[in-house]
Amino acid sequence: MQRYSSLSTVPTSPAQETPTRARYIFLFLAFLVSFITYLDRVCISQAAPAMSGDLGLSGMEMSYVFSAFALAYGLFEIPMGWLGDRFGQRKLLTRIVAGWSVFTVLTGMVKSYFLLLLTRFAFGAAEAGAFPTLARALARWFPRTERGRVNGFMWMGARAGAALAPPIAAWCIGAIGWRETFYLFGSVGSLWCIAFWRWYRDDPADHPAVNKAELEYIQSGTVQSNTVQSRPQAKLPWTKVFQSGTLWALFVMYFCSAYGSFFFVTWMPTYLMEEHGMTLERSGLLSGLPMGIGAIACVVGGTFSDWLIRRTGSIKWGRRIVGIGGYGLAAVGFGIAAQSRDAWSAILWLSFAQGVQDLALPVAWATCVDVGGRLGGTATGFMNTASSMSAMISPIAAAWLRKTYGSFTVMFSSCIVIYLIASVMWMILDPSNTIHDQEEEHAET
Repeated sequence: MQRYSSLSTVPTSPAQETPTRARYIFLFLAFLVSFITYLDRVCISQAAPAMSGDLGLSGMEMSYVFSAFALAYGLFEIPMGWLGDRFGQRKLLTRIVAGWSVFTVLTGMVKSYFLLLLTRFAFGAAEAGAFPTLARALARWFPRTERGRVNGFMWMGARAGAALAPPIAAWCIGAIGWRETFYLFGSVGSLWCIAFWRWYRDDPADHPAVNKAELEYIQSGTVQSNTVQSRPQAKLPWTKVFQSGTLWALFVMYFCSAYGSFFFVTWMPTYLMEEHGMTLERSGLLSGLPMGIGAIACVVGGTFSDWLIRRTGSIKWGRRIVGIGGYGLAAVGFGIAAQSRDAWSAILWLSFAQGVQDLALPVAWATCVDVGGRLGGTATGFMNTASSMSAMISPIAAAWLRKTYGSFTVMFSSCIVIYLIASVMWMILDPSNTIHDQEEEHAET
């Protein structure tokens, strides 16, 4: 068992100087952009019935629209994560948010099935790399002992966006129409881009709001950007990345993670309206409940994992315990939801399943950043590619299972096996097996 005591304390600041708290402003910006990410992404699930009617789309055609986003997102995840490692997060993240905001607006302008497919593919390409870039930026601004908690807050923003997008979108669609709703949602990101570009710096040492005491705290166990910038950029050691057993275990685990989650951001409103007879407004309110529970679980799981590491002195078991338990319990939740016959029972058990798996979500990202080190953006991009592959398959699988068996509940049954596999992956992966030291050695040769 690897001891983690060297990271359980941080250098004391000079007695005369109190650490500033600039890092929490960045954490708030990360929370906001995570919220906006899912606000824009989930809007289409609520608009799907109206869009299908106006454009004359079948259920299977709409599933391909959902999957076009995921396909592009997956294809561009690793390249975009690498670009963040290579050129810095400030430039890349500003371009990512500006790009996806434009394609959110363009979604509201489409007039045909082909243009909708093309626009959603471009949307996915534009948004790819957002979370790997954010995770790498958080690793620069917070010490290692807080990595689970701050990734929890980042994902809390994403889940809150996914939870609130359905009711907000449902209200907007009813009030102004589905096209105008995409125009409204797409305009939000531009304001964030301005604030982020003016405030954020890749290296906390370059920020005027960070004093010496806060910088010492941030640098305790943190992979710093000045280490990267002070050396010539080394060729990316792809062999080391693809030979990491832990990264492959994370890849498989994260593929499983998105399978059920993506149902909630695609077919959940349709499921509630068609199989339980809910109105657009009511389905919008209740379809966000699983993600709302998940938002709280993200912070709880990340904080609990950090506490376990400090308590046990082991990064391996501090991360593993949360991962094994979260995905194992998610399989139980989906299993009971598959047997539920009334709307409230199904919603509550689906919310339970999403909540317990989201306990492990920030833990997965903290683990991946730990494993990747200075290649944190590339490593998380590699892991998140698996999520995109699963997200591409999930809506098509749900539509096919509904068409074949007459109900979405068969989809819930398939989640049992998927999430048990994710739990097993956490028994295999070792968060203390990093590629960082290997990459450092490569950079110095």
